Amino acid sequence: MRLRLVPRTRGMSPAEGAAHWTVLQDTRALTRSETTEFETWLEVPANADALRRAHSAMSLFDSASAGSDPNLRALRQAALDATPPRQFPFRLAGGGLAAASITALVVFAGVFQTSSPPGHVAPRSIAASSTPAVEPSNQTPTEYASGVGERRMVHLDDGTAITLNTRSRIQVAYTKDRRLVRLLRGQALFEVAHQPLRPFVVEAADRQVTALGTIFEVRLEPGSVNVLLVRGRVVVDRIPNANSQFVAATQPAILKPGEQFVAELGAPQKVATVDVTRQLLWRDGFVEFDNVSLGNAVAELNRYTNKPITLSGDGVSALHISGVYKTGAPDQFVDAVQGILPVTAKPTADGGLALSLVEKTK
Repeated sequence: MRLRLVPRTRGMSPAEGAAHWTVLQDTRALTRSETTEFETWLEVPANADALRRAHSAMSLFDSASAGSDPNLRALRQAALDATPPRQFPFRLAGGGLAAASITALVVFAGVFQTSSPPGHVAPRSIAASSTPAVEPSNQTPTEYASGVGERRMVHLDDGTAITLNTRSRIQVAYTKDRRLVRLLRGQALFEVAHQPLRPFVVEAADRQVTALGTIFEVRLEPGSVNVLLVRGRVVVDRIPNANSQFVAATQPAILKPGEQFVAELGAPQKVATVDVTRQLLWRDGFVEFDNVSLGNAVAELNRYTNKPITLSGDGVSALHISGVYKTGAPDQFVDAVQGILPVTAKPTADGGLALSLVEKTK
């Protein structure tokens, strides 16, 4: 007897089954036997609910605007290319059995769910997963800024929460089809409310970060753009038609939790795995250094004060230091450094402190 292709959804979770049927229906029309199995599977309430979530997610990628957005196309391709760890056998025509993996949508693996990365950092606010779209009453972009040493929380109408680090400024311009934020200066952590039909886009320099509902950080400096992904999945790409400040990206970078994207002047963009907990210590008013030069450590701490630490030209900046230090407290840092390194401190005319090497006695 000739057997037709019949996938075995028995044993799959509702999410896995919904991913399977969504991808299969997106690829081709179901056969008669597949339609019968699908209708039987759909009679289970949990399966029907999972399928509605899958279709809601896929509707984003099937919209007209998604077709012209390379980042949304990249998210869709990542979804279709993703392979889950479990494998399920298929009954093939002719009676033979073969092992074939079910293609799982990223909706259930990262893009539309909040999977926790290593070194998980809990969000400071709750971004509602079903917050209705709120149309802005004013189309003029709204700006938010933080002062020196200030950490400011901004709550947007759609449920998104943004934490601005010291000396930071953003510009918010929501439309019906897209939620757009421009990072004009500094560093911000975005806890994005889930809205499948309205992507959340952050622009910084000539790069844009596209997300749907996730947690990520963007830091803008004169010579670099950094994107740290805490939860979910994002795409980092060049802004279309933007004047290139960095080396042009050959293709979008799709980040996973715990990864950091870096674009620097004169260097190819790169993605690396980092310690998320260490990277986000600034939310609690601290910064951690792991064998970094004193010059880089001082530059980081000076972001948080109007009384900067200065370094002499005698080579003191080349010394290395490790440890966790409080931001906005240069006096405490200098006291700690003097107890670790061969340096001495003197007050400056502007109220700051100057570090130099301890002179060797003859």
